[in-house]
Amino acid sequence: NHPKSVYLKREELCKTLAGNSCDVLTITAPAPTVEDLNSRVVTMLSARVHPGETNSSWIMQGILDYLLSDSAEAAALRERFIFKVIPMLNPDGVINGHYRTSLSGCDLNRRWSNPSKERHPTIFHMKELIKKIKKVS
Repeated sequence: NHPKSVYLKREELCKTLAGNSCDVLTITAPAPTVEDLNSRVVTMLSARVHPGETNSSWIMQGILDYLLSDSAEAAALRERFIFKVIPMLNPDGVINGHYRTSLSGCDLNRRWSNPSKERHPTIFHMKELIKKIKKVS
């Protein structure tokens, strides 16, 4: 077990059209009480909805490295926030070398208003996660 794993939880958000995993990472400090945890602001971050925007992976890597670092500022952020991070929102597009689209040929960034659970599973499930978080907070 890595020492920073106390701050990091990795879960599957959903499966993609090709059956790949779309992961969601949760980063926060352990909370002394459930009330303390529930009082934290949830911040959502995602990258690679457009597969060709490779620079976003480098930015996301920097964000993750910082949030999991030993700096006092990162520790303070983990105490006040819960970060929900989806490092790659369109893994099928990345794996298959697409520039802007998913495996179904859709620009997922244009599907937020009405995503299909079957055709746009990552957008659908991220939106459901946001709804769930809003109900809890």
